[in-house]
Amino acid sequence: MRRIALSLIAAGVVIGVGGALLGFTGWSGQKMTRWDGEATGQETYTRLSFPTHNQDFIVRDGASGENLLLGPARVEGSSSPGKLGNTIIAAHRDTHFRMLKDLKKGELITVERNGEKFRYRIAALEVVRATDTTFYKPTSRSVLTLVTCYPFYYIGPAPKRFIVRAELLNPNS
Repeated sequence: MRRIALSLIAAGVVIGVGGALLGFTGWSGQKMTRWDGEATGQETYTRLSFPTHNQDFIVRDGASGENLLLGPARVEGSSSPGKLGNTIIAAHRDTHFRMLKDLKKGELITVERNGEKFRYRIAALEVVRATDTTFYKPTSRSVLTLVTCYPFYYIGPAPKRFIVRAELLNPNS
């Protein structure tokens, strides 16, 4: 019985330290990325801001495992911010996009890329099955789709997705 208890304690410590390291890597990735609104080297960054919540993030292009570890990432093949179509940005629920749980319909989201600033208004907050790809499809108008796993406080692979859908207001406003 004592051996089982020690094994469980050791496993808890390993999981706790691993989680802390992942969180640290994600937040330090945001702090180390320099924002100047322009392309830096070979990569163009996007700034995603939530004015009501005093939060902003640097978004990388391509939702690879490495990019998602460092912060939100724009899904490859989705539209660029401000352009016609569906701009899809994903991030982990246990670091950068945990704050999505606090968003409300009607709030503003600001996106900056290549010297342009775009304002979006949240039109919908949805919880869908992980297999539901409805919100990932191309659109005929300019929309922003934010996606993270759901529930927010869940251990292991989450069975659902939390979707924030926002509509473009006015370019360069």
